[in-house]
Amino acid sequence: MRATSWRFAMEAGPKMAKPVTADAAARIIRQASCPALAIGARITEHELLLDVVERLSRAGVAVIATAHAIKYTSERGIPAHKVGVVEATNLLTKEDWQGFDGKCKPDLLIVFAINLDLENQTFQTLKNFSDVKTLSIDRYFMVNATYSFPNLTEEAWLEQLEELCRRLGV
Repeated sequence: MRATSWRFAMEAGPKMAKPVTADAAARIIRQASCPALAIGARITEHELLLDVVERLSRAGVAVIATAHAIKYTSERGIPAHKVGVVEATNLLTKEDWQGFDGKCKPDLLIVFAINLDLENQTFQTLKNFSDVKTLSIDRYFMVNATYSFPNLTEEAWLEQLEELCRRLGV
């Protein structure tokens, strides 16, 4: 599968994301020992997005609510850590950091519903300054992530998110 950046002329350098399907993304999440999901302000763009967050949380993925997303996770009873994107990114680059819960540092950061430019910078920072693997489940291909959904129509993206949750058994 070949994928191109969602933004014209954005290149990742010699190390570029591998495009994945929902099936591969589910396998990547299951293999992680301490996965975390970062969500942002775009979480309200579609009702299904909060359902996906809730289902991933039930699958054992820690939720990091950035921006005002904490309001929506709190309203739905989804346990989440309130941390800004930049702060979370900086913490993930620290080798001796013990994670948001103090028990385990995330070895996989799953991201969606964050401002796309900020999301790309998060992936670029983690790619260059940490050993944390990253997975973008947004509808746009993120060249600086470790793994990313390819560019998708909204309908195809929502189908992939549903398939991801189904493959994780939630």
